Amino acid sequence: MTTLNDKLEQVLSIQDENECAKSFEKFCHENFNDLPLPGENKMFDKAMWMASQFLSLSKTDEEVVKRVTGRMEAELSLVHKVDKAVEAAMDKAVFHLKDLLGQARDTAIGTWQDMLAASSWQQMVPAGATRGVGNQLVSLGTFEKVEGDVRIQVNLGWMVDQNNLRLLLQAKDAGENAIADVEVRVTENDKGIVYSSKTNEDGAVVAPSVKIEPGQYQIQVFWSDKVVETPFFRV
Repeated sequence: MTTLNDKLEQVLSIQDENECAKSFEKFCHENFNDLPLPGENKMFDKAMWMASQFLSLSKTDEEVVKRVTGRMEAELSLVHKVDKAVEAAMDKAVFHLKDLLGQARDTAIGTWQDMLAASSWQQMVPAGATRGVGNQLVSLGTFEKVEGDVRIQVNLGWMVDQNNLRLLLQAKDAGENAIADVEVRVTENDKGIVYSSKTNEDGAVVAPSVKIEPGQYQIQVFWSDKVVETPFFRV
């Protein structure tokens, strides 16, 4: 049985470029209902590119383009639906910070630590410690992540009464040397960046009071071409 690739090989074997292009045009007409999407078949893409340099589009060719474009739009629509489903799944997986104050405290602590572990963050000091010194502090603990020769360590807490995040960050290389100009951002899912700072010569960022409003947040750390992120948490 002759496959589409067999037919395309015959088309591409023609030495004369104009004849090759005409042969490809004929191939498209004869296999109209089985043509692959761009990117699905490298041989087809190569033949289509070659033909496009020597032939203008006929009415039939335009129909081919419309059909392929229509399929691409349908594929993109499906991808969009998948993205929405992923977004919904992520929303369900968002850690609810207020759970640490309620009866589900132990479960919430476990959830947060499981989410960190899934993102390859290592817990150094466990989450969930609370203390009352003027304001109630809910701690998400101290955790770190190693990417190549860089180790990022984060201590994160929430001042409940003031809706402030307390963020302490340290960046070091494999030799325990501080790394400057590492950027840390606090981003909200809808509002974008609400706080941004870079490590100083000591490789540290000290942000004892980052004002936040109710929303869905994430800590992002950037350096060179790298980025690491915490799981999302909701205030």
